[in-house]
Amino acid sequence: MQQFTNTERNLLELAKIVRNGGVVIYPTDTVYGLGCDPYNERAVEKIFQIKIRENKPLPLLCNSLDYAQEVASFDQISIKLADKFWPGPLTIILPIKDEVLKSLTCNSDFIGLRVPDNKVTLSLLLACGGYLVGTSANISGNESHYVASSVISELENFDAILIDDPITRNMESTVVQVQDNDIEIIRSGSIDKQLILSVL
Repeated sequence: MQQFTNTERNLLELAKIVRNGGVVIYPTDTVYGLGCDPYNERAVEKIFQIKIRENKPLPLLCNSLDYAQEVASFDQISIKLADKFWPGPLTIILPIKDEVLKSLTCNSDFIGLRVPDNKVTLSLLLACGGYLVGTSANISGNESHYVASSVISELENFDAILIDDPITRNMESTVVQVQDNDIEIIRSGSIDKQLILSVL
């Protein structure tokens, strides 16, 4: 397991590991994330194994709304949500367009997408081709991590970690599903429910 500090050169090195099928841990605007190339099914399977996670889909981080629209179908409400809250801690579950990504969704027809509000994460996403699996870096069911040392003490078998502990700690992202012109709150998080519903 390689450990990197936050430099431009190290970001490119981490991206190279991802492109070569590696699994990496990296900071986001919420908690530390565990990620890989979403189009590499072997790497995706490794993330399920590391998290000891079964039949629970993995979310996808995108560098921008444009990238997100390439892989999922947006309606008027989801576009409004993305315009208001992205980049930021809102995960939107939408109908999937790219069938290859169904290895993330456990064959569901929906995928959770987010554009994080963190310059380091966005730079890494761009270096990785715009996308990165974006699940929390912890064993499924355990608390998420804000400090690299606690991630390292809990998880095994990942290839590299980018260490950049946040100055402030934010809750996990709020998760919503948009369907039939309605917003359903799947998980409460950083963004208040009433603020989200005000988009309607």
